[in-house]
Amino acid sequence: MLSIVVSAIAYFVAAFFIKEWLDGMGIPKGMTRSPVIFAGAAVVSYGMAFVLGLMLT
Repeated sequence: MLSIVVSAIAYFVAAFFIKEWLDGMGIPKGMTRSPVIFAGAAVVSYGMAFVLGLMLT
């Protein structure tokens, strides 16, 4: 249960920072930017859940 909560928090934090990073690079909002944000945040989220699972077992 803890890994679900931590990964959800990590997802939203990663999505925020990826959006800010892409804004800083001047990449316009569009059809490809949203999937990039989703995929990047999902990878970070899964990674956090994996690491937490290793630490707790």
